[in-house]
Amino acid sequence: MKNEFHPAQEFPMPHGGRLFIAPTHIHDIVIVQGSVLGGRNMLPKTLDLVPALTADLLDAGTAKKKKNVIRDTLAGKGMSLSFSSSGDRTEFSGQCFPEDLPMLLSTITECLGGAIFPEAEVKNAKALTLGNLAESKSNTRTRAEYALSALLYDPEHVNYTPPIETREKNVASIRRAHLQDFRKKLGKGGLVLAIVGDITTTTARSAAQKAFGKLAVGTTSAPVKQANKKIQKENEKLIPIADKANIDILLGTALPLTIQHPLYQPMKVLVEMLGGGVTSHLMQTIRERDGLTYGVYSSLRGLDAGADGYLKIWATFSPDTYKNSVEKLRQEIDIFFSKGLTEEALTKRKEEMTGSYLVALSTTHALAHSLHAIGANGFELSYLTEYPNIIRAVSLSDIINAAELIPRDKLSLAASGTFKKK
Repeated sequence: MKNEFHPAQEFPMPHGGRLFIAPTHIHDIVIVQGSVLGGRNMLPKTLDLVPALTADLLDAGTAKKKKNVIRDTLAGKGMSLSFSSSGDRTEFSGQCFPEDLPMLLSTITECLGGAIFPEAEVKNAKALTLGNLAESKSNTRTRAEYALSALLYDPEHVNYTPPIETREKNVASIRRAHLQDFRKKLGKGGLVLAIVGDITTTTARSAAQKAFGKLAVGTTSAPVKQANKKIQKENEKLIPIADKANIDILLGTALPLTIQHPLYQPMKVLVEMLGGGVTSHLMQTIRERDGLTYGVYSSLRGLDAGADGYLKIWATFSPDTYKNSVEKLRQEIDIFFSKGLTEEALTKRKEEMTGSYLVALSTTHALAHSLHAIGANGFELSYLTEYPNIIRAVSLSDIINAAELIPRDKLSLAASGTFKKK
């Protein structure tokens, strides 16, 4: 398959911003994907939910317009707009007709620069967050995720998540003033903006410059990420929850690996070979051969914003087979690393990865998402078309070297569900 992409161009924006524009053949749709600096990594852990609450309420009223005016205007024009929050960034995603792009971008900047967070809306958002946290206490997957975080990372690391009970207390203490103060961090500093679809480069660039030129500077740099201080060892945390049909288990270990590490791409390929889909080693053995689970996957996580990430292996097992299944899973992981690193397996996985990447980029949404990710991660625009070649260039010696970064004898286990009594 050839590298066939719609031409994308990059233009600099003031204060370190990056603008990507890609006209496509799709008619009457423009996709906007972007973000500005400002996220939970810039606040104390006690306030780490402030950015998420802020994102939820950015379109709940501004100094010029009430919530219903903003949302009804968008709906009336067939536009969509949503905000979210990550470690270093407040993100936005929208869709509109070509002629409405200036209005959509203007609405985004009005929300970022002028949201007022009405007291009643803050109260409702806090109540919803507390309700979600209460529900998560009975969610086996979520409880295992929280437990794995505590097993792998020290409390000051960006990938550490405080216990649910601590987060509930933190939410209760959040005030409207916290959201107002955080919103002041949001500006055109560090802007990453991708505009893809039925547009011309000139029109999109002009609309972006006009809309985002109105924003204050805001935050211009992200905090330096501190390396994990927790020494990795094989730990285990079981969280009993009554009356569950399955047990969610997570095996994992922190890695001395960031997205800029020379072995990052080989590690991605290696982890895909291990548990990246139906043809991976774990799916072919634990699921297809042994029938112990409907799903078992491995992935790299926690690498956002330049942090050192971790390897996570997830599976769900029956309480009746839990102990044997975990033992079998650990055995197959060992077998993969001792016997599964072959040229044949590597070639097959690289073909699958590059093929799925090229197919995905034929969609407008995926192209916008990829361009935004390139900007947020600090990659060059050429990464968009070079990625397949980067993956194809990964050698067997590369993945063997990547495997050496994984302390396989120190995989920690976090599991949640209904455990059988001994």
